[in-house]
Amino acid sequence: MNLEIGSTVGDYEVVGILGAGGMGQVYKVRNVISDRVEAMKVLLPDLANQPELADRFLREIKVQASLEHPNIASLHTAVRVDNQLLMLMEFVEGVTLDQMLKQRGPLPAAEAVDYIMQVLSALEYAHARGVVHRDIKPGNMMLTPGGLVKLMDFGIARSTTDNKLTQTGTGVGSLYYMSPEQIQGVTAPDGRSDLYSVGVSLYELVTGKRPFDGDSQFAIMSAHLAGTPVPPVTVDPRLPKMLNDVILMSVAKDAGARFQTAGALRNALSNVAAGLQPTAVLPTAAAAAAARSAAAVPPVGQPSKTAPQPGKAVAPRQPVSHRGAWMGLGAVVAVLAIVAVIALAPWKKTGASPAKAEAPVTQPAPQPAPQPPAPVAAQPEPQPPPPAAAAVATSVNASPRVPSRTPGVAKAIPAVSQQPAAQVPVAPPQPAPQPAIQQQPAPQQPAAPVGPSRAELQEVRESMALIGVRASGIRTSLQSLQNSQGRKGMNLRGDMQAAANLMNTYLDGAEAALNAGDVAQARSFLDKAEPQVQKLEKFLNR
Repeated sequence: MNLEIGSTVGDYEVVGILGAGGMGQVYKVRNVISDRVEAMKVLLPDLANQPELADRFLREIKVQASLEHPNIASLHTAVRVDNQLLMLMEFVEGVTLDQMLKQRGPLPAAEAVDYIMQVLSALEYAHARGVVHRDIKPGNMMLTPGGLVKLMDFGIARSTTDNKLTQTGTGVGSLYYMSPEQIQGVTAPDGRSDLYSVGVSLYELVTGKRPFDGDSQFAIMSAHLAGTPVPPVTVDPRLPKMLNDVILMSVAKDAGARFQTAGALRNALSNVAAGLQPTAVLPTAAAAAAARSAAAVPPVGQPSKTAPQPGKAVAPRQPVSHRGAWMGLGAVVAVLAIVAVIALAPWKKTGASPAKAEAPVTQPAPQPAPQPPAPVAAQPEPQPPPPAAAAVATSVNASPRVPSRTPGVAKAIPAVSQQPAAQVPVAPPQPAPQPAIQQQPAPQQPAAPVGPSRAELQEVRESMALIGVRASGIRTSLQSLQNSQGRKGMNLRGDMQAAANLMNTYLDGAEAALNAGDVAQARSFLDKAEPQVQKLEKFLNR
């Protein structure tokens, strides 16, 4: 059913086209009786030939209509028109988080955490009432102008009767956020499947990249089932480690290793938010304080108005500082003059100055202090006063007396050097234990691994997981085909039944060999199962 603006369906007039999704097209409509604006979703496909699917939708619609939560877009009613199922929902004006990502790129961590906590509040409410969303993604999170996040499209994401990822029930875009149990075909995934999708969505919001990606549906499936996501802090080192750990726990392959309830995940993110909020507020406060201080300094007239006391204190300090500077300069000039006079005075008096200059030199002669370390040279040391005066007079007279002191020092040095010489033999025993320590790790080398390496085991496990997913889909399709043909009195083709039996046998053998640690045998069974899988996929047009 393709509607145009201005057309009417029952009591509703189409006033706009909002878009198309994996389950149908969405229109902005107005109730001609109440004049209320709503969103109308036309579910696909035509339900005339699929009464079971229509009944299932109607049962879920009744449950969803009972959900009343501020973070859930409410469902008003559902009607049938020309074998089409129409859902009338709350019209939410705003922008999806997916659109925000495309416009702005990665969101700040605090902002993304706040949005996801609102989504978890909605999921906690819905899970407590037995409703699982099954199509959590940023495209189903609508942000209103007031900052409120509304979770859209509750419960209509996927039909358990349809196992093809590209047909009705799941769009290709949703595959990026699907939990492993959804991909494996679990008929009734629980709330932990939604939490996995929440973790994938939060990863994308803060990094701008999806944790599981690929150039084909099969590659994306493989990434969800066996791939290891790059830690968010590797993509953006600015992210807090606690947020990194929460996201990685949310996208764990095993549902038992994830957060078990939406409330638990929400509490974990609240702890992350507590650490993020101060970092967002402090820069703003610091900038405001800097702006205030900057605004208060430049004006000259403001201090007298706002703070007269500091203004009066500043005025007297300026002249005092100038007077101090002039007084300091005068003192320096006076000192320099005195020094100049003292320095030039001895040059004027050539005869008497040396005698008078010798006296002050002999006074600071604390040079005899080296006498205690050199008792042997005690006899020549009473003569230091004359050489000091001679050293001041001429440098030639000082030269012969210097060697007289150097032998005395030389005599003291060997005396000191003889003392540590007696301690030298104590050092040799220290390097002895070094060779003994190096000999200990030698016997640890002969240990050699036996059996397949961990890399080989991991490779075979991944191959088994991928072919196992394909085999699971084949079995489901064959069972559906057998049920359909059985109602018509027909049976499955014998060659296809034989291929299915061989496929199962080879896969069982591969699993047994892998459990026994026989990698080569497991690979052999997988190689034999591959042709049978391809034959069945071709038969089923998969």
